[in-house]
Amino acid sequence: MKYFQHRLTFVIAAFIIILSCTSDDAPIEDVVMEATCSDGIQNGNETGIDCGWSCSNSCFAVNGLEGMLVRREVLDSSIEYRLTGTLIIRDGGILEIPAGTTIKAEPGTNASIVVAQGGKIYIYGQPDNPVVITSGSDNPAPGDWGGLVICGKAKTNAGNAARSSLVDLFYGGDFNTDSSGVLRYLRLEYTGANYDEATKFSALSLFGAGSFTTVEYVQSIYGQGDGFTIHGGTVNANWLVATDHGENAVSLNEGWFGKGEFWYLSGAEKTGINITNNRDDASLSPTTQGNISNVSIIGPASQGAVGFSQGGGIMTVDSLYTSTMSLGIGVTGAEAIGKIDLGAVNIDAIQFDSVLSDFVPTDYTGPNTTFYTEGDNLGAGNGSEIPDWAIGWTRGI
Repeated sequence: MKYFQHRLTFVIAAFIIILSCTSDDAPIEDVVMEATCSDGIQNGNETGIDCGWSCSNSCFAVNGLEGMLVRREVLDSSIEYRLTGTLIIRDGGILEIPAGTTIKAEPGTNASIVVAQGGKIYIYGQPDNPVVITSGSDNPAPGDWGGLVICGKAKTNAGNAARSSLVDLFYGGDFNTDSSGVLRYLRLEYTGANYDEATKFSALSLFGAGSFTTVEYVQSIYGQGDGFTIHGGTVNANWLVATDHGENAVSLNEGWFGKGEFWYLSGAEKTGINITNNRDDASLSPTTQGNISNVSIIGPASQGAVGFSQGGGIMTVDSLYTSTMSLGIGVTGAEAIGKIDLGAVNIDAIQFDSVLSDFVPTDYTGPNTTFYTEGDNLGAGNGSEIPDWAIGWTRGI
């Protein structure tokens, strides 16, 4: 059976062993090889091969994932892996995960997989055989582990050398066609651990991800934080499923410029789609801007099926179906209100189905009474029911 063992990579140091003799009958000295942290064997005071004690890197369990990855690693779908801490895929590192692979995260460790700028992750699930990253607990619960974090080089309004609120890595730049890899047919379960007192992990966080990054057919389920959070960048995200989240199903902010279609979002506590420009300065540019189409949002989403706040954004939304809502479109803050006043938001058409007794279509009270149009549509494909494209690789819907 093939096993995967992750080790940190070190620079190889050279040692010169000098043999000296003064005459033919001079005694020959014993040659003593000095133990190093890069000789591929366990020696010296190491507790594993090239790791532990005097070596500065930790030894990881067989099939354990943790530490720094700076080379190409391909996982084996026949092995169940353990995510025992933070695994950072550094510049030049590549992690490939084939269909059917299961990774179980150690609860209570803020375990996460993080792709730094220049690193790449390739997840190649299949419609009937997804990749699953889940909790390793016998009694799994939302917040058992962190999530998947990707930091790219595309433009954001947080600056070209911003640092992520998760794991404190650089993101952003001017490389809008940057690629951080491929996510396809992936399920993320029980995410949303507290990174610090103010921040929770989302199941999938994209910081400055470029348009050549592929994100499609991804489900986030049972998360304590958001399902999907896109911080700027130019990445497109299609065929997303977010199920039962303690905060928002999808959050778009920091000048994201992209497209999203076929989203099935259910059970978010706050909003289905939360659209902000920048939480620290709502006036920053570039402004969050996108085209979203074919979306179903199922309640409760107490703050609205769609919410605009902290500057909102320039948005075109087509074929939006909502169900069991008390608020359809929430709008908060002068900057967000101002964008709607000026016609920067167009929602056509939105259906409010099976509304609650206290339902209001929007709490916006400005002069633009035509920024949304009501009309029947199927949203993600089947209204409130699971769409055909989500069958086989999702669960819990």
